[in-house]
Amino acid sequence: MMVAALLLAAAPVAPAFQYCVSCHSVDPAETGLPAPSLDGVVGRTAGSRSDFDYSPAMRAAGAKGLVWTRETLKAFLANPEGVVPGTAMQRLPPGTPVDEVIDWLARR
Repeated sequence: MMVAALLLAAAPVAPAFQYCVSCHSVDPAETGLPAPSLDGVVGRTAGSRSDFDYSPAMRAAGAKGLVWTRETLKAFLANPEGVVPGTAMQRLPPGTPVDEVIDWLARR
């Protein structure tokens, strides 16, 4: 189990996630970025990491029960403002393989 965790941590960033690394990390220990770590994001309540200062919009969305499932992530990545009005998240560039990003994050 420890070897698998080390291999996963050392795995290169998925090509589909390259756009995201300008703001996000998947290293749970990495802080100080413009956006929260996405380690373990699938299944997590929006705006709930204690080590990140979320926008009021994202904290409110979590307080209202928004949980990051594959479906909510897909909708959010396609139209962040439509899912969480007032979010700081930017729309991904056209053609970004959103399903690949979500699949990769789900394995983290």
